[in-house]
Order: sequence, then structure tokens, then C-alpha cells
Amino acid sequence: MRRQLPAGKYYIGDPCYVISGEDWHDFLNPYWDLGSGGIFDYDGMSVCAFSTQYGDGCYEASNGAMLGVDAGMIGAVPLALCKGDGMDLGTEVEFDEPFECVRDYNGLMHFGDFKVMTGDEEDYDDGY
Repeated sequence: MRRQLPAGKYYIGDPCYVISGEDWHDFLNPYWDLGSGGIFDYDGMSVCAFSTQYGDGCYEASNGAMLGVDAGMIGAVPLALCKGDGMDLGTEVEFDEPFECVRDYNGLMHFGDFKVMTGDEEDYDDGY
């Protein structure tokens, strides 16, 4: 299983806000094939999405951004794939080199050094 995405600029947040319409179903098919998420190809590019620990809501990222979630997932989507006006419901992050994408058992997501807490804060050993 791939664990890295290439360097570049990414939207970090719920992909449903930047992948819309008919494209959303095309995005979901490979996501569901992975179970609770991971890295997959969409529209010729690599993306990553993981299910949140507690579904929809608002989750804090390590840069202080609050990420809205309506599809029960948070991911890293290259800006080149982002459409629509939902960018403000996530955050933009630039990675200078390839970065690992990992979801811990407790819902803590790592996109390189960028982290998103989707579980209970007391479940995290290392905080941010």
C-alpha cells in the first residue's frame, strides 16, 4: 500500500467541499475500495482520504485551522483537482518533498508533519 504523496500544494479537509457533482461519485469508488481510506488515484493524480474517528463535525488541525466535515472524511487533495468554493472549509498546505499519509488507530491523521485530531484529545500520546 502506498503511504506517500508527491510534493506540492494540497487542500487538507473534507474532499466533498472541493470535489463536487458527478465527480464526487468517481472519487468515492476508489476510496470505498480501501475501507477506511488511504492513498489512491483520482483523475490522473494521487490523493489521500481517511475516515474520521467520529464522523461529521469540525476538527482542529495542527496549524489551528478548523476543518468542517460533512462526508465523514479528511484528505489531502492536490489543488489542481479542487473545484468550487469550498476551499474555506479546509486549509491549504504546501509540501516541499513527498510526504507520508497515516491515520492512527485513535483517529489522529498525519499528512507529513501536518496533523488533524479526529478522536478524543486524551487519546493522543504525542499531541501535536
